[in-house]
Amino acid sequence: MGKGKGKKGKGGSSDPQEPPHDPGWERSVENGKWDRPSEALPDASQWPTWGALRERILTNSVEITVTHTQSLRDAFPAEVVKLSPPNLKKMEFRGSPNLSQFVCSPVASCAALQTVDLSNCVSLQFVLIQSSNLEFLNLSRCPSLGKVLIQCKGLRSLNLEACDGLHTLMLWSDSLMELDLSSCKELRKLELYCPELYEDNIQMPKVKPLAPTDDPKHKPIAGLLLENYQEQQRRDADAREVERKQSTTSSVVPFTHMKV
Repeated sequence: MGKGKGKKGKGGSSDPQEPPHDPGWERSVENGKWDRPSEALPDASQWPTWGALRERILTNSVEITVTHTQSLRDAFPAEVVKLSPPNLKKMEFRGSPNLSQFVCSPVASCAALQTVDLSNCVSLQFVLIQSSNLEFLNLSRCPSLGKVLIQCKGLRSLNLEACDGLHTLMLWSDSLMELDLSSCKELRKLELYCPELYEDNIQMPKVKPLAPTDDPKHKPIAGLLLENYQEQQRRDADAREVERKQSTTSSVVPFTHMKV
């Protein structure tokens, strides 16, 4: 009879052992900061209980910063929003070339969130954020960004510098006082519900002037006016001639017999 179950006997085999923990995991739980690539987090596929450990790290986070990494894709921000860490104040995914969309919704998601930085994400196309406490949003230098929907009553700063492809912006904010859209040259739909944002504090993109035509196909306006005047003179003369002939004809009274 072999030794206790799960223990190695003579010539026998042992149960799999849990791999060693990354020392950074516990540090992240303690200080509330995750600043490494997402693949460095515990993975349930490597050990069954690591899924719960992963959630513990993320839900205890005050700041999540994953920048300039090829591995970050849409799934990781979606995972964070789904967990909705109660004390998370900052999310930064700056310089993530494979991030195509970012959605933080509904309003109750990540309720403490104050700062989001998605700048330099060259594949980012769509952003939707609903938040009561978000104050700073950086979307600068995202050339593929086409549609942005923001419902954040506390938003005070929105950076859209070098967002050349932006065509739709819908924005609700009770706090925003300045907005620079000067580089958004493809903007076609703009809806702003911002009572503190006055027209003088909105910088719109400049309209490109039409290129001058060196060889106009149409005649000069003076020539056109002269032709129209001469044509009108001819029509008036013809009308007077017709009227004269009709007057001459009507002046001859035919002879009639009258009874007395």
